[in-house]
Amino acid sequence: MDKRHILGFEHLGIPSSNIERTISFYEKLGFSVVMRTNDPNTKAEVAFLSLGNFVIETYEKEKTAGKNGALDHFSLLIDDVEALYKEALADGFEILTNGIETLPFWENGVSFFKIKGPDGESVELLERL
Repeated sequence: MDKRHILGFEHLGIPSSNIERTISFYEKLGFSVVMRTNDPNTKAEVAFLSLGNFVIETYEKEKTAGKNGALDHFSLLIDDVEALYKEALADGFEILTNGIETLPFWENGVSFFKIKGPDGESVELLERL
């Protein structure tokens, strides 16, 4: 993949068994809620919390929440989701999403896809529209 399209860290996805408790915990550490919404696909409540330039995305997901190391994904900010998707396919990365997906997050939405890392971790490549 052409690393010139990868701009930096976007966010860290942490599943939660109780989103209000999770928000309260991170607010005590100095994070602020910058957006609350619902995922139109899963109907789960989603919150983005920011501290400086570090962003956490948290959402209710009983299956993985509460387990040691329960990190769902980390996200990299990119500038051309279609070009990087084609390159990921050509480079043989295992795609974990149904192609390029979109969600109505942030001002104009986001487009992204996820690839499988070498130890099963999920790496999201996300373009803010």
